[in-house]
Amino acid sequence: MANSFNLTQQFHASIESVLAAREKRYDDISKQDGLKGQELLDKKTEGGFIISRRALSLADRIPDAVKTMIPAGLLNVTEEARFEIATNTNRFEVTYDKNPDKLRISGITRYIRESENSCKREYNISVRVDIPLIGGMVETQIMNSFRKGIERDYEIISELLNK
Repeated sequence: MANSFNLTQQFHASIESVLAAREKRYDDISKQDGLKGQELLDKKTEGGFIISRRALSLADRIPDAVKTMIPAGLLNVTEEARFEIATNTNRFEVTYDKNPDKLRISGITRYIRESENSCKREYNISVRVDIPLIGGMVETQIMNSFRKGIERDYEIISELLNK
C-alpha cells in the first residue's frame, strides 16, 4: 500500500517567470543548499517535452535509526521526469535502479496560471516502499522528507524570482 499527499504552493509572479526560475535552479546545483546531493544526469528537449534524469540520495533525509533497517543502497535513487511544455505538467518517477519494485515515488506537478502576476503549482505524490514489516514507516519518512524537499524547492524558486 502506498502513502500519498497533495500540496499546493502559490507564487506571486507570472507563470513564465516561475517556469524560468524552475529551470534556472539547476544551472548550478552546488550553490543551492536544498539541491545538494543531486546530480543532473541528462536533460534534453524532445518534441513538446523536457526530459530529465537526476541521481539523488534520500539517505540524509531519513533518521539514522530507520536507515539501519533499510537495505544498503536503497536510498540512492534516480528520478526520471517528463515536463510537458504545452500543459506545464511534470510527471516524474523516482526509483531504486537495482530493484524498482522496492522503492517507487510517483508524482505529477502542475503549474497553473491564475492571473498575469499569480500562479500556483499543485503536487500529487505517491510513495511506495516494499520492505517487510517496516515499509509503511519508511514510506512515511520518505514522504515527509519529500514534502520538505518540495518546500525547500519553493523557497529556492522564490529566491530566484526576487533576484
